Amino acid sequence: MDQMTRAKQHARQQARAQLDSIVNLMDAIEAARDGKTIRYEDEWLGLEELEERARERPLSILVRSEWSLPGSKLTPGEYEVLLCTGGPAVRIRGELSEYGEPASARIESQDWFTPWERLHTDSREDEPLLRFAALFWFGQ
Repeated sequence: MDQMTRAKQHARQQARAQLDSIVNLMDAIEAARDGKTIRYEDEWLGLEELEERARERPLSILVRSEWSLPGSKLTPGEYEVLLCTGGPAVRIRGELSEYGEPASARIESQDWFTPWERLHTDSREDEPLLRFAALFWFGQ
């Protein structure tokens, strides 16, 4: 296996670990919605504490606008939630609705000197990933 292949595999493993952690956290948040205290990472936490944990995860949150005419008001059209950097880096990207809410979510990874690649997910992972992205504010 060459260096590039190992780097891509390493990046995919980190993305998978981040995704699994997000799915577990979002499952805990969903279970806590009825007022229960949930055991998460060896602690008993309520809904507010779990949502706070989720909101503390990103290193940065970015938006960029869609194409528009010069002089017109710029509105966010896409977002990025950066989860970790370096070798490897992992981010969540997607499109924003007209109300500035995530309309889609995909998880991507890269290692040093490799391009960003999307991690293939299934419907059991897509929905919690989108709910995670929806915890953040992307408006003005």
